[in-house]
Order: sequence, then structure tokens, then C-alpha cells
Amino acid sequence: MDPSHVHESCDGCPAKIVCRCLRVTEAQVVRMIERLELRTVHDLRKYTGAGDGCTCCHEKLEEYLGKHACQIEAVV
Repeated sequence: MDPSHVHESCDGCPAKIVCRCLRVTEAQVVRMIERLELRTVHDLRKYTGAGDGCTCCHEKLEEYLGKHACQIEAVV
């Protein structure tokens, strides 16, 4: 199996795991950012558990916050 093909096919999947330690999905993270208007990794940790394990997903969580928190501010 070609690993690059697998990666590409997973990028748009809402069940994509963002936090491997606690099995938190991209959809869960985005939903909480948008519904609760979260702005920090600390808030994401509190409401989803994402980032409470090894912390290697913090950079990715920051990316989601940057992308989706900005969308909230544009609507308001």
C-alpha cells in the first residue's frame, strides 16, 4: 500500500484522529471550537480531552484554532 495515497484520502475524513492518545477526532475538535467559540489549546483540552496525553498534537490543535476561530470572528 502506498502511504502517500492513504494520507491524502484521510485528510478530508471527519473521523480523522487528531489526538491519538485520547482518540479525539477532527470533527469533535472543530465542533467544539465552533459551538463553544474556543480560542486556546487549554480550552480544547478542557472540553475534548485532546492534548492531555503526550501533547504532540498541540501544534495541530493550534492550526484548527487558527482556522476555525477566525471563521467565527468573521461571522460575528
